Amino acid sequence: MAVTCANGEPVFTIPTVDLSAYLKNPNSSEAAYIVKQIRNASATSGFFQITGHGISASLQDRVFTAAKAVFALPENEKRELSGKPGRGYEIIGTQTLEIGKKPDLKEVCRPCGMLRSDLLLKGYFIGREDSDSKPPYRRFQEPNIWPPQLSESEFKQPLLEYHDALLELSFDLMRIIARGLKDFDASILDDFSREPIAAIRLLHYPPHPQTDDATLVGAGAHTDFGAITLLLQDGHSGLQVLNQFTKEWVDVPPQEHAYVVNVGDMLEAWTSGTYKSNVHRVINTSGTDRYSIPFFLDGNADCVIKPLDGSEGKSFTVEEHMLSRYAATY
Repeated sequence: MAVTCANGEPVFTIPTVDLSAYLKNPNSSEAAYIVKQIRNASATSGFFQITGHGISASLQDRVFTAAKAVFALPENEKRELSGKPGRGYEIIGTQTLEIGKKPDLKEVCRPCGMLRSDLLLKGYFIGREDSDSKPPYRRFQEPNIWPPQLSESEFKQPLLEYHDALLELSFDLMRIIARGLKDFDASILDDFSREPIAAIRLLHYPPHPQTDDATLVGAGAHTDFGAITLLLQDGHSGLQVLNQFTKEWVDVPPQEHAYVVNVGDMLEAWTSGTYKSNVHRVINTSGTDRYSIPFFLDGNADCVIKPLDGSEGKSFTVEEHMLSRYAATY
């Protein structure tokens, strides 16, 4: 999937990258080529898909089963699972990501992490579990909300196992992304990766209504807040990425068991715009319910984000950035 200019050089591309060679030997020539592929994608479209990532299909299936189970609960029971943005159940219409659009049409469940929602979407947030954490809790690090109606084996256990696996995979991706930068000191990732804000968000998009109302979307056009996002799709299309050169929306067809990875605002600021946090949206025209599971890596709350190349630019902590973005969309 690519757009090329007159000299044949790729301008906009969303490649599929097999990570298996890198995970087997990060110092191999095959790994160096993977770094180059991901650098090129991150610097153009800001999006790529990954296979060979080591996350088992059975674990992915268990997490989708858990998502469908929690969204199938009666509405009054789901509302009792609501918490602050970033934890628990999100009612349809909680969040508006695109100015001028109606709230997003999605249902959100965040058992492990932070929360966002639009009018044609429901969701649930789940964040990192810390057994040593005591109140008062820092923002985005509050305890998870676990539905008592679902057994640990059908909801809590698969989600915590999945969160641990995606956290390690996201760290691998950050190391690959860092290697693509000139003269990048990889040790800077140590502070970023320590006790990070990182969240699973279970998403349910009901079928898009048959309407001419252009303000009604599953998830409005937006960029992601954090460093990187890893998205697992259920096989139903709906994700679209803006080609910033042609101003056209490009579909990102789901690939079974693959992840769609995209650069977030934090990483774009960190790299002085070398890596692009690109605009994307979701419109569920499949005619059926759509489920997806993004994993957001945002980093240590106290980590200071400032241009790595020493250029002028605003510096901020991860926590300051996340609080600002949440205040703007909830």
